[in-house]
Amino acid sequence: MSLLSVTPAEGIEVTEGDLAAIAEKYGYQFKDNEKAEYTTLLAATCNAMQFVSEMDDYQPEPNFELTPRENICLPGKTENPDNAWAYRFHLSHKSPSSTLLKGKTLCIKDNICIAGVPCLVGTETFTDWTPKTDATIVTRILSTGGIITGKAVCENLSTSAASFTAATGPISNPYAKGYSAGGSSSGTANLVAKGEVDLGIGADQGGSIRIPASLCGLVGFKATSGLVPYTGCVSNEATIDYVGPITKTVMDNALLLEIIAGVDGLDDRQRAGTPFPDQVPKYSQLLLETKDAGVKGMRIGILKEGLSSKILDKGVETKFRAAAAVFMELGAVVEEVNVPMHEIAPAIFGAMSRQGGAVGRAGKASGRRQVMLTDLYGKMLPCTADTIEKMSTVSKNAFFAGDYCWERFPQVYAKAVNLSRKLSEAYDAALKSYDVLIMPTTITPADPLPTPTDSPIAKMSKTIGKLDNTCPFNATGHPALAFPIGFVDAKEEGVRVPASMQIVGRNWDEIGCLKVAFAWENARGWKEF
Repeated sequence: MSLLSVTPAEGIEVTEGDLAAIAEKYGYQFKDNEKAEYTTLLAATCNAMQFVSEMDDYQPEPNFELTPRENICLPGKTENPDNAWAYRFHLSHKSPSSTLLKGKTLCIKDNICIAGVPCLVGTETFTDWTPKTDATIVTRILSTGGIITGKAVCENLSTSAASFTAATGPISNPYAKGYSAGGSSSGTANLVAKGEVDLGIGADQGGSIRIPASLCGLVGFKATSGLVPYTGCVSNEATIDYVGPITKTVMDNALLLEIIAGVDGLDDRQRAGTPFPDQVPKYSQLLLETKDAGVKGMRIGILKEGLSSKILDKGVETKFRAAAAVFMELGAVVEEVNVPMHEIAPAIFGAMSRQGGAVGRAGKASGRRQVMLTDLYGKMLPCTADTIEKMSTVSKNAFFAGDYCWERFPQVYAKAVNLSRKLSEAYDAALKSYDVLIMPTTITPADPLPTPTDSPIAKMSKTIGKLDNTCPFNATGHPALAFPIGFVDAKEEGVRVPASMQIVGRNWDEIGCLKVAFAWENARGWKEF
């Protein structure tokens, strides 16, 4: 029997009641014998659906012989005092094709697939997902001699900018116990900052690389949309998904970026202009070659709207303006520039993120040509009351908001996607006059972690001031790099936490962002600034 037919296959059972339940959602009433006929057609549609559901899945499989996963274990509390490790193991390539990362240890955010290693994604809504595939970036790290020593905890379903939502427990700021390390790549930032690994990988769907980097005194880079393949990483919403490096220095960041960047032939986020791996600029070499020139003659625009919020912390603003003045000392032209749309950019991002994320987490993302993590959907779905109960406050809010907004504002997601292009053009216009734009990465410093008994609003408030300057560039796709510029006062007297500057460049001009940060880093020691 044809799988595309008007006759149901043997064993396919669909009742008139099943069809009526669908029609009732829309208030539709069937006429005459329509219900029986459409029930038959619905059952026939299920022929192909049932056939595909019973097929073996098709995901890239790693070479376990060359890249054995060894000593996989849950870390004990004594070796994991900040709850930053999700799983520990040893993973390296027996015969790497290059030695660019030889001897370097790395942690990988725990929403990124490593076959054979359990993946928690910061949640307890499911607890037994072990991916079957390696993310492309994992394969590239291993092929260059990197040693992956574990998965770093990420926030609950990768949906929080503060480090209190992971099911494995809150993660402290490495510079201030009891303060947020940022999110959602909280574990990666904590481990890199403490020196437990040399390098780290985070993922960014609103600032989740740059926010932890900002709060933990690190360099975090969300590159141009599509430069780094997202293949094998858990998605919230494909239009805003990014993965990238979190490191202690700009040079380390440049090196790791050049290793993981480039087309992989699997991720359809990689748009026109994305280089193939052998065409990716040698960012680390270019930094060395241009070190003497630095930023001399460059035009750097201070984004006024990046400093216009009423909740901008005065200490952050003062530190940022002092750091920006360093560029003038180094020979750059530094001026203020206006991009009025920046102030409403979080709303555009929010519509894309809330509505797109709701569809993605429900397993309903469509229109994509990429590696789909079907085994994950098998664990996540269906969503039940018990599932929701196990979500964090931030994840519950995202779930309820996303579902409600599709019903209340069904046309807004599409409009937000269109408006993101208008927003992108607004930044592009400013970048015609300036090589880069700069602003504080986070406009408020790290907050104290909430208590378990705090109300949902009190917990959500811990994310305020963290995404304002980061999320716009997830929507537009521009490269955005965060780097540390000193310490500022936290809310408690005597507590000092890192501050950060964000550099935003033209599409595909990663080297421009890196050069600006590298020049500042070489001119000043951030911890003493």
